[in-house]
Amino acid sequence: MSTDSWESGSGPLLRRRFRVAMGDTDAAQVIYFAAPTRWAESMSSEWLADVGFATSRMLATGFGLPAVHAELSYRSPLRLDDELDATLWLDKLSKRSLTFRSDFALVGAPEPAVQMRLTQVYARTSGEGLESIPLPDELVAHLRGVGEGVSLPTPSIDTRVEKSP
Repeated sequence: MSTDSWESGSGPLLRRRFRVAMGDTDAAQVIYFAAPTRWAESMSSEWLADVGFATSRMLATGFGLPAVHAELSYRSPLRLDDELDATLWLDKLSKRSLTFRSDFALVGAPEPAVQMRLTQVYARTSGEGLESIPLPDELVAHLRGVGEGVSLPTPSIDTRVEKSP
């Protein structure tokens, strides 16, 4: 499988269950329009850290995954204290970018109430700007492994950040 263009049809990268918090709502107790962006970023950052690509470690070594496109679809309202099933998927993979899809559904609902797609490009961040470069082989291996239903080991170079107690 080449990384020129690949679209996922397999299982999720990460699942979470949580309640909509007061800080995620507006005065009408409906989610603030940007709240799903924060939820999606939290999930993708967690998954990246779990496979050895913590954002802080990438940035410390002069690399990153800046967002270049974000798209949100609101299909039904979510309200304060709604319990949600959140699912992170790999939607698309190319040589220099990846697109994550995050679905947020009421527990038990067949379809997501909110869906977000976020495209990120791997880039060298050191110097005077950003330079798009190919995704690291180790990251592609983890992404392909999930897409093909294959469990791959953590990269041999551990780039995880220790969590404070």
